[in-house]
Amino acid sequence: MLFDDQHAVVTLRRLANARGHVQIKYENKESKPFRQWLASLFTPTEDGMGGEYIELHKVDDETYRVTPFPLSKKSEDRLTVVEWIFHRTNERAFHSRDAVREIPAIVQSVQYSPSEGQAFYNRQLSHYFVLWEWQREQQAIPELPLKCDFIKNNVQVEVEFGNARTYYQDYIKFLLAFQQRTTKLGVLIVPTEKFAHDLCLVGQEKAKDKGRKSYSGMIHMEKVRRELPFLAFMLNMPLAIACIDVCRSRG
Repeated sequence: MLFDDQHAVVTLRRLANARGHVQIKYENKESKPFRQWLASLFTPTEDGMGGEYIELHKVDDETYRVTPFPLSKKSEDRLTVVEWIFHRTNERAFHSRDAVREIPAIVQSVQYSPSEGQAFYNRQLSHYFVLWEWQREQQAIPELPLKCDFIKNNVQVEVEFGNARTYYQDYIKFLLAFQQRTTKLGVLIVPTEKFAHDLCLVGQEKAKDKGRKSYSGMIHMEKVRRELPFLAFMLNMPLAIACIDVCRSRG
């Protein structure tokens, strides 16, 4: 294993059910420099849901170079998942599903731009979900033209910067796909109230520039949180709601 100007001996094992993912065993004496290097870059978190990761690039048959992606080294303002809400499931849905654990890493790949609105962030998130090999724009069920945003390993994701009407439609798509057994977990991604407010201000300015008199507003986490108890009776499937905000650089 090569990292910075150092090397260490570790054991790599492929995970049977996770394409492109490997397990790294580095408990032996020869791996100590690698353990110390990881500890210097990655700050431990209580829930382990920050979305930090490393990439391995093959040099030869027995050598890989490591590229780290820790939050502490981000030099630009980026998006981040700041909260999860679980319905008919719990944090085990995050830790037990590789696809779900990828979501915070995908979100933090998106650089924040204060002058950009929801269309920009939809495009950026779509780019990175596809880069992480998620399928895009698949029909929720074959009989209807409703399409989910992204799906991978029976995890369906809807990214929602729209108004309440489109957010309710996301729930319908989750339920239809769950009934047809094409989805085992639905993940709804929405902004914080503050981030939604900032995006609305940008949207209002862009609407004025295009000659439109109004802008419809945006769903946010607090609305989802208030309404979920009243909708729970019909949401008979496991759901996770990921709340995103801006993570300011620490550099």
